[in-house]
Amino acid sequence: MKGYLYNRTAYCLLGVTIPQFFVETEDCFQKRFTEGRFLTHPTFTLTENLCRRMADVEFYASYIYEERKRADAYGAAAGIGTLLVGYFSACKSLLDAGAITLAKIYMPGQLSNKQMDFAKRLFWTRINQANTKVCKRYLSFKGLSDDIIEWRDATVHRLTPLVVIHSSTAPDKTPRNKIEIKMVAQPDAEIKDIVKAPKNIKWVEPLHFHKKWHSQLLSFCEEVCSDIREQTF
Repeated sequence: MKGYLYNRTAYCLLGVTIPQFFVETEDCFQKRFTEGRFLTHPTFTLTENLCRRMADVEFYASYIYEERKRADAYGAAAGIGTLLVGYFSACKSLLDAGAITLAKIYMPGQLSNKQMDFAKRLFWTRINQANTKVCKRYLSFKGLSDDIIEWRDATVHRLTPLVVIHSSTAPDKTPRNKIEIKMVAQPDAEIKDIVKAPKNIKWVEPLHFHKKWHSQLLSFCEEVCSDIREQTF
């Protein structure tokens, strides 16, 4: 069963190395429990969920990267917009996987499914009451969480991220390698915003937020895995 987390998540589709803290956490379970038993252990289930969500984030980022190479620039822009909806959703799902884990190991039975969410004030109140040190550790990710929630809410509930092509000359007369694809770095942006005040628009590359958040998301997962190991073994 070695490499179970790798084979059960999008990491195996991407063919990339699974983060070491996931490997170490799986190793702890494999050493303590027999092969058949650790798969259904409650905290291993939480580990798998967390790993799967991080792999989903990597999966969407990888597809956005590849989509930028599409020969049809207009098609690439449309495809990236759709993939970004999935990307921001995956980031929020990763945060939720962490919140669910913390709720179940530090606050069992205290919160409903909907309350296991970093966006809920009650979550922070309860985890602070349960373990102040743990609460302080995760407060360091509050800014990241707020940014992700803002983008996820906008893209899922309101508008797809605004992604357009940029070229110095008419797109149909410009070589594809001279055409850039950029997104507006503002949730809920509309075409009218560009027309009304083009100088106020901040343009970024489609993977701007992934590059900004990636190391923090990995650090977040590493922290959650350390709690899983500490509370299990």
